[in-house]
Amino acid sequence: MIELFSMNEETKRYEVDPVRGSILKGMIRFSLPISASTLLTMFFSFADTIVIGRFGHANAISAIGVSASILNLLVGGLTELSSGVTVTAGRYYGENRPEKVSRLLHSLPLSALLPGSLISIAAILSSRMILRFLNCPDKILADAVLYFRIYFLGVPLTVMSTFLASVLQARGNSFIPFFFQISAAVLNILLNLFFVIVFDWNVAGVGAATVISQVVLAVMFLVFLCGREDELKLDLKKLTLFSGMKQVFSIGIPASMEGIILNLSGVIIASAVNRFDTPVIAGNTIATTIEGLMVLTFVGFASASTVYISQNYGAKEKERVRNIFLITISTVFLAAEAVGVLLYLFADPLASLFTSERAIVECAKSRMFYMCLFFGFCGTMNVVSGCERGLGDAKTPLYISLFCSVAFRLTWILTYARAAGTVESIYISFPICWILCTVLNVIAFRRIYRIKMKEL
Repeated sequence: MIELFSMNEETKRYEVDPVRGSILKGMIRFSLPISASTLLTMFFSFADTIVIGRFGHANAISAIGVSASILNLLVGGLTELSSGVTVTAGRYYGENRPEKVSRLLHSLPLSALLPGSLISIAAILSSRMILRFLNCPDKILADAVLYFRIYFLGVPLTVMSTFLASVLQARGNSFIPFFFQISAAVLNILLNLFFVIVFDWNVAGVGAATVISQVVLAVMFLVFLCGREDELKLDLKKLTLFSGMKQVFSIGIPASMEGIILNLSGVIIASAVNRFDTPVIAGNTIATTIEGLMVLTFVGFASASTVYISQNYGAKEKERVRNIFLITISTVFLAAEAVGVLLYLFADPLASLFTSERAIVECAKSRMFYMCLFFGFCGTMNVVSGCERGLGDAKTPLYISLFCSVAFRLTWILTYARAAGTVESIYISFPICWILCTVLNVIAFRRIYRIKMKEL
C-alpha cells in the first residue's frame, strides 16, 4: 500500500494509453475501476440505508430520502466541474504538453475548495427553506434538515477530491482514484455502523460518517500527488487560485449546469412524489438506491469516452475519435439495458432487503418498472454528452438537457401527471426524457464532429 503513495514504474502499470492500442480493450480497462468503485459504493450505500432503516428512528429513511434529491443536484453540479479538468488535461496530454498539466494541477485544490465552500455555506443557511420548498412532511423535517446540514460540511473536500481524481484519470490512471474511493467508502460504512448502532446518532451519524470519510479521501489524494515524480507532482507551496483554469471552466461550468439540470429534474420528480404518502416516499428512496447499481454500466465508459476523445482530438486522430464514439454508445446501451432488466426481475427480493413493510416494497417496484426496463437510453444519454465534451463542446449537451430534463419534464408534471394524479404518471416521464435526449445528443455529436475535424 505504501508504494501507491509514491510515483514509480510500479504505479505506471495502472495507466492506459488512450491514443494507442485497442480502443475497446483500453476503455474497458480504464472503465472497470470506475465502475467497480461505483458498484461497491452502491453496496455501501445499501448498507447505509439498511442500517438507518433497521436501526434508526422512525421515518429516518424518509428524512434522508427527501434530502437526497437536492443533495444530488448541488453536489452533482459541483463535481461535474471536474469534466473540465478531464478534457483540458486530456488535451494537454494528447498534445504532449506536460508543463501545462503541472500548472493546471497546482490550481485545482484551491479552485475546488473556494466554490465548494461558498455553495456549502449557502446550502446550510437555506436548508430549511429548501426542504420546505420540496414539500418535506413536518414529521421528518427536523431530521432532514440535520442530515442536510451535516452532509454539506464535507462537500468542499468532495469537490477537491473529484478534481484531483479527474487529472489522474486524464492521464489514463483510473485505478488510484478507485483505490482511494473504496478505502473511504469502507471507512464510511464502518463509521456509519458505529455511530448509528452504538451511539444511536440516527441521521446525524450517517451524515458524520460521510463527512469524515471525505476528509480522509482528500488527504489520500494530496499525499499521493505530493509523492509523485512527474508532471503530476504536487507542491503545496506552489498552489495557485484559478491559474490556467479558464479552459477548465469553459468546459466545466456548462457541464456543471448540465449536471444541475439533470438533477433538477430529479428534484422536480421528488417534489411531486413527496406529495404522496410516506410509503411512496420510502419506496421511491429504496428504488433510487437500487437503481444506482445500473449507473455502473455507463459511469466508467462516460469518463473513458471523455478522456479518450479529448486525448485523440489533441493528437489529431480523427478516425479514432469516430470509432471511440461508436464503440461507447453501442457498448453502454447493451450493458445498461441488460442490467436494468436483470434488476427488475429481482426487484422484490432487493427491495425487501431494506424494509419488511410490504406497502413500501410495492411502491419501490412500481418505480423500478419504468426505470429499469428503459435504462439503456439513460446510459446512452449520459455517454454521448461526455463524448461531446471530449471534443470541447459543453454547451450543446447543456441546451439539450435544459430542453429535455427541465422544460419537457416540468410540462409533463404540470399537465399529464397532475391530471392523472398517480405516482406512475410521474415515473413514466423518465424513459420518455431519456429517449428524447439520446436522439438529440447523437444528432448533435455528428454535427460537432464534422466541425471539429475540419478544424484539424
